[in-house]
Parts: sequence; C-alpha cells; structure tokens
Amino acid sequence: MMRRLPWLPVLVAALGLALPAQAGPLAGLAKEQGNGSRFTMQAQGSTYDMQIGLVKVDQASGLVTVEVFAAAQLADPLWQQFTLSTTGARPKIENGYIQVGNKAPMKLQDKHLAGTSSLDINLFLLSESELRKDTMGALKPVGQEVVKTKAGEVQCGHYRMERPEQTLDLWISDEARPIGLIRLVSTGKKPADNYRLELQELLSGIAAKIDPKRAVPLSDEMKTLLSRP
Repeated sequence: MMRRLPWLPVLVAALGLALPAQAGPLAGLAKEQGNGSRFTMQAQGSTYDMQIGLVKVDQASGLVTVEVFAAAQLADPLWQQFTLSTTGARPKIENGYIQVGNKAPMKLQDKHLAGTSSLDINLFLLSESELRKDTMGALKPVGQEVVKTKAGEVQCGHYRMERPEQTLDLWISDEARPIGLIRLVSTGKKPADNYRLELQELLSGIAAKIDPKRAVPLSDEMKTLLSRP
C-alpha cells in the first residue's frame, strides 16, 4: 500500500543549504557545488538511505539547486530537486521536480511548493555559524553537544523548532557543510511527523540526476502519493 512520502516536507522544513538570512554573494557556496551528505532515515516503520546534494549554484542569477535521493516506499528509487532563488529578502523555492527510477521527471505543482514554502526556507541549508548570529529565528538554541555518528564524533549546536503538534530537534555543525545537518529528530501527533535522520558520511562529486528539460506533468499515481495523510 502506498503511503505519503514523509521526506518531501521534511527536507525543505529541516535541511538545506547554508544560505544567508539575507540574500548575498554565493561565491562561498559555489565552492561547495557537488558536495552533500548521506543519511539514514527512519520513518513510518522503515529505514532507508537518503542522499542530499548541492548540485548547482548559479551566482549570476542567484539560484541554488539541491537534489535529494531516497530508496524507499516504491519499487524504484526516487529523486527530488528544488531550485531556490536568493535574490529577495528571503530564499524562495522557484521550481521542484520528482523522478521515479529512470522515468521522465515530473514537475511538482504549485500547491506542493506552496506547502513547503510556508515553512522556514532559511533552514534549507543549515549553518551553525549563521544560527549563532541568531539569523534563523525559527530555531531556538538548546546547547552544545558532541554527537556520535558513523561519520565520527562531531561537536554540534543543538537547536529546536516548535510547530503546532510537532517538535523538531536538530544537531548542526559547519563540519558537515554544505548541508550542515548531523542529526534530526521529529516528534508529533501524526505518524508522518515522527521520523529521524542521522549522518552517515559526507559526499563529493554529486551530479544532478534530474533534467528539468525532460519534465512532464505529475501522474495521477504521484498526485495520490504526495497527498496521502
């Protein structure tokens, strides 16, 4: 039976690029292009690998593209790709795509992007140094902690976000740039709001899987999968 993909809102809500709170030069982030992180995600009784990569930084247009891979819930692996504009006062999702296996990618509808854009997009790449400057007010500091992962012991900032009926705890370190996330634990009343991510390793040489030029409209099956509670 198909279940709702928990990681569509998860990633945009809680992961991301180390984007400044106010749009500015992306030269530093451009140096991180092709880098990312591999996580283990536990959600709705399943455990699977998730990869998040910074696949493109266009300094001229102020656009940043992040791609997500997860081998879960369908017979074939899934990719999602989000392009964010940093030219305004706050980063904004411009486009989103989803691809199943080697099939043509599908363009996400505005209502799916609106659902993610309502979250704090300043969290879409996490930077411990920016958080210490209190530029990402949705996250409140809990303290400094050492977190043990398969990638080793990491000194992290522990932050918490309280949302209606959901709490997000995040452990963040600039040692894990450009994604920044070491561990994420979400708890809530809804089953889809209970999940956990933990860093396994840092990645390099990541190339985009999705080609937006090949995109087709969302299939009825994918519309159902994305909308399931």
